Amino acid sequence: MNKVFKFHLVLLCALLGSAFVVSASAQNKSQPQRRVVHIFLALTETNLEKPSTVATNTLAERLAAAGFRVTTNRREAALIIEGTLSSRPTPVTDDVKREGGVNAEASASVRLLAGTEVIATSVERTAPGDWGVQAERLGEDRLLEVAGRIADDLFTGEFVQEVLGEAGKMTATPPPTSRTGVAAKPARKPAGPKRGVTFLEVVSLLQNYAPEERIVTALRKYGIKFKPRETALSQLRTLGASETVINAVKTSNVVS
Repeated sequence: MNKVFKFHLVLLCALLGSAFVVSASAQNKSQPQRRVVHIFLALTETNLEKPSTVATNTLAERLAAAGFRVTTNRREAALIIEGTLSSRPTPVTDDVKREGGVNAEASASVRLLAGTEVIATSVERTAPGDWGVQAERLGEDRLLEVAGRIADDLFTGEFVQEVLGEAGKMTATPPPTSRTGVAAKPARKPAGPKRGVTFLEVVSLLQNYAPEERIVTALRKYGIKFKPRETALSQLRTLGASETVINAVKTSNVVS
């Protein structure tokens, strides 16, 4: 291989490399960078009247899996989820009592806020039915269950996948596991068209660059499950919502 040929070969490789860099740079510029939404959790949680974090951690994991960033800095958060979650013992039959069994249920009441304005509320409660010999662990299982219900009420990946289509499919997250190693009861499925689109779902669609017409179609079809107040609309604008999407939110039916 002579020197002239080597020179031309090196020059060709350099030109191809430059072309690749320019092409990649152009693609990055054409696709805007995803804007991460920070959420602050201000939750009070108790398990049989003792401090606990299992439900809070479950909510944080679900939000993170959906692309949100849970922050401990309230000032940097665009949204705040605040409220209470608690488990408590419930009566058992004499037969269960003789065997040392206990029962428990859990409830949760949370609010989604933008600044100081409430955008949506969610109240959930588990039904007692199973029993165990360790009340604390049973209470934790109930907390995991109610946290899953709250998470589904705030956000479900299934609905976002429906709007985004095949290209927007997300990795399914496994159900939360109890302290005993047994999978907690799965959270309830979305209630279909009567359920309404939640605020976090609209945010997720914007984050994932869902086509404007698909977002509008979903809003008109399902309605919304949040209050379209100006603070909420301002947050959506900040996250890239067009006025077409904003108007669709304003004119959508509010599903309770």
